[in-house]
Amino acid sequence: MFILLMYGALLAVPLWAIAVVVKLISVVAPGRRPDWARDLLRWSVGAAAAAAVIVYVIGLGLVQWDASEAESGAGSSPAVPCRSLPPGTLDRLAGHEPSYVPLGFDCLLDGGRTVAASGPYGTLNALTAAFGLTAVLSLIAVGFLDEYRARAQRKPGRTGEGLKASPTE
Repeated sequence: MFILLMYGALLAVPLWAIAVVVKLISVVAPGRRPDWARDLLRWSVGAAAAAAVIVYVIGLGLVQWDASEAESGAGSSPAVPCRSLPPGTLDRLAGHEPSYVPLGFDCLLDGGRTVAASGPYGTLNALTAAFGLTAVLSLIAVGFLDEYRARAQRKPGRTGEGLKASPTE
């Protein structure tokens, strides 16, 4: 199932990239809205969150792909990600264990020790974390921006609130 989702995520990558480019062009183009900075920040929250989900789903598909290939067919043992182990370690290989959180694929040795298999899993975990952190920090920045604007409007003299006549006059 994760493999099918991975294909959908791979199709979403070019759409995501096009959306980012179009948004950046709209920010640079003349005639933008006065609140373009807040709009861009809010949009960045969604784009970063979408990127984190896309990268993670691609990683889930890759983990399931490697696990599926290691469990079926001729030439499936040792698992493809474990084949890059040094020859001495490869001789002691007893099995494999996929990990979906965090993304990874471990090679189990006969002594009970595990060795991380080669693959893009570390990079995918780092990208997912980076995009997720970017989304969270951007969301916090939107909150700070909204609070700053609300406080600026409440200051006397800015909106005319401090100049109102008292009800007794």
